[in-house]
Amino acid sequence: MNFFPASFPRGGQAAKSAVLVLAGVAARARQRLAGQGSVLAFHGLRAEATPVGVQDSSLHLPVGTFRALCQHLAAHYHVMPLVEMATLLQAGQALPPRAVALSFDDGYASNYHLAYPLLREFHLPATIFLTTGFLDGTSPLWFQQVDLALSSQQPTASSASLGETLAELKALPDARMREKVQSWVKDLPPSPAPAVTQPLSWDQVREMQASGLIHFGGHTHTHPILARCTPEQQREEIFTCRRRILAELGQAPRIFAFPNGGSGDFTPETLALLAEAGFESAWTMVSGRATPASPCLSLPRYGAPESVWELEATVSGAFELLRQWKGGRA
Repeated sequence: MNFFPASFPRGGQAAKSAVLVLAGVAARARQRLAGQGSVLAFHGLRAEATPVGVQDSSLHLPVGTFRALCQHLAAHYHVMPLVEMATLLQAGQALPPRAVALSFDDGYASNYHLAYPLLREFHLPATIFLTTGFLDGTSPLWFQQVDLALSSQQPTASSASLGETLAELKALPDARMREKVQSWVKDLPPSPAPAVTQPLSWDQVREMQASGLIHFGGHTHTHPILARCTPEQQREEIFTCRRRILAELGQAPRIFAFPNGGSGDFTPETLALLAEAGFESAWTMVSGRATPASPCLSLPRYGAPESVWELEATVSGAFELLRQWKGGRA
């Protein structure tokens, strides 16, 4: 069975992934990691090569790349709903061979306009984690406001400059961070947000839900880093998000994804609140494979791969196996 495209990538992460695959590491990893699963975390998609008006173009994968990923996954992997994967893990059961789940964070309109048609074409289920204030139109995503402010004030600024600014803001208590963001954006001239940053509508969410192919989870109400919030703020973010999804979709979300998603971005209090709210599983952005031994309220996900080669090296477990070898644990 031929898993890979004929063209060999040149340079960067894609080339490293291709070397791992051709060396047979991916095949060996699949054997060693049977019964485990990989969850991929996407955000938005973009039709154009570079979105106009935003620095963080990497957050929005080119739709052509996503099509190639979908085609490869449909041909070679068992793509399952994330809720179903979580249920099996909680029951201590091994996952089906080559188990993969797809997720999207935040709730961008491109999930409907660009991703949904491809998911239907290839019959791939996916979960979208909704930042409910973003969809309601009451709370723009704060990191997008920073991006737009930086793009407006420093048109030649690089994505590295944005990354440094965001890293500084993410270290602040949530209230202080939002004060700083508002001080930057309050004097910006009114202008329409770039299309790539537009949110889903609730009607679009309901249409996708009715298909049975797309499921929805919680991602807070205003996208704070929960560990930077007071316990009261955390409760408000988690419970408001759950309440809004229930009101709009007629059923409460069972799964949750942490904004930012690092190991330091939530606390034991966060996990207790999620359990109190009725969430059965919660997903981080800590890289790793999901196993029956994984804590159900801090499960791992991989960031979105940017090529078929990187996809194969990630979901096969080749990267993971290589790290183990380097650490002397193979």
